Amino acid sequence: MDSFDMSDKKKAIIATTWEYLLKTGLSNASIGELCKETKLAQSSLYYWFENKDDIWIAAGKYGLSKVVDSLMDFTLNHTDNVREYFDTLLDEVEKYKYDLRLALQITTSPVFGERMRDKAKDFRLWYERYAEKLITIFNCSHLNAETFIYSIIAYVIDYAIWDDRDKTQMLLENLYDRVLKIIDKQQE
Repeated sequence: MDSFDMSDKKKAIIATTWEYLLKTGLSNASIGELCKETKLAQSSLYYWFENKDDIWIAAGKYGLSKVVDSLMDFTLNHTDNVREYFDTLLDEVEKYKYDLRLALQITTSPVFGERMRDKAKDFRLWYERYAEKLITIFNCSHLNAETFIYSIIAYVIDYAIWDDRDKTQMLLENLYDRVLKIIDKQQE
């Protein structure tokens, strides 16, 4: 997702940091333990990052990007079978539930939240690109595509937090009915 220039070393540190945070949790994370995971001295970490917060925020953005990429690709790979998409979406989300929870924890944290949200503003542009793809595929309006994307995001987050599959599937079924009406209307 990041289009800015970043060294392979920094990318590797961020990816390792994300995996480390998934194992330990944000509240148990420490720079000392991260140094052991990355096999780097603390001074080397701070060569790449301003401070500890910067490391956790970069990892959070990486993790969220990874999940969003995967779920959006899953969506685009199911445009030819919308029913299957709605039937299998929660199984796909299940693979990323812990990633989503951690990303949400960082994003809503009183310590990291504002800076994380600031660094992740480009997600809106990303969603816009996916909306454009859906508009082309389904010949639907921009409003319909955005409503679909943001509804899916809300349902995925709700499921990741509350783990209520029945409720989320009910919401997805309602969205499926609306999507079918849009598709049918476009085909007329």
